[in-house]
Amino acid sequence: MKGIAFPHRGLRLAAGLLLGLLAGCSAQSRMDFYAKDIACEELGQQWSMPDSRGTVRGPKDLQGQVTYLFFGFTSCPDVCPTTMVELSQVKHLMGKDADQLQVVFVSVDPARDTPEVARTYVEAFDPKAIALVGNEAQLAAMASDFKAFYEKEPGQVPDTYTMSHIAGGYVFDRQGRLRLFAPYGMPVEKLFSDVQRLLLEPGHPAAGNDALASCHLKHSGTLAAR
Repeated sequence: MKGIAFPHRGLRLAAGLLLGLLAGCSAQSRMDFYAKDIACEELGQQWSMPDSRGTVRGPKDLQGQVTYLFFGFTSCPDVCPTTMVELSQVKHLMGKDADQLQVVFVSVDPARDTPEVARTYVEAFDPKAIALVGNEAQLAAMASDFKAFYEKEPGQVPDTYTMSHIAGGYVFDRQGRLRLFAPYGMPVEKLFSDVQRLLLEPGHPAAGNDALASCHLKHSGTLAAR
């Protein structure tokens, strides 16, 4: 197929520069997030779990706000409390928009984390946070949907144990779509930036749909290698 011909070298250079700039803009638009883009991974779409007040929650309940969902347990000595503190710091940076970030804590230790214990734990950090506590079967199913790792490990004292689990959080946009995975230890300022970008998307519908459109093309095989 014939393209547009540029008879003069100057015009060819200008056209090449323009195309390069456009390509650079396109590449930059895909690098706006600091967290890992997992929009194409098809995770976190089929799950249900009761919260600490007995209401069964699912993906549809995550619509309307940006949501940070993570797996943990209330006896966790470091990762979980640090995560809750950092999320509180993100909310502080958000100011009047703090309620636009919903924190969801999923207990991987339902034997010890009763609904009351889990609720008291998360609300000590964030009164608006939601704790999800199900039975072993519900937990296993939800963890599988997110490909989230957790495992019981014997403690140093007989008849005690601790839990190993995935560190990091799953970030959903306002439409309830899983978009990002924020690794544990991600700087608060960068997580704040990612949350802000997701909050801005509803004003520009195409911004939120671009990732999903590219996923659809990828999985349907219509993106041919060039």
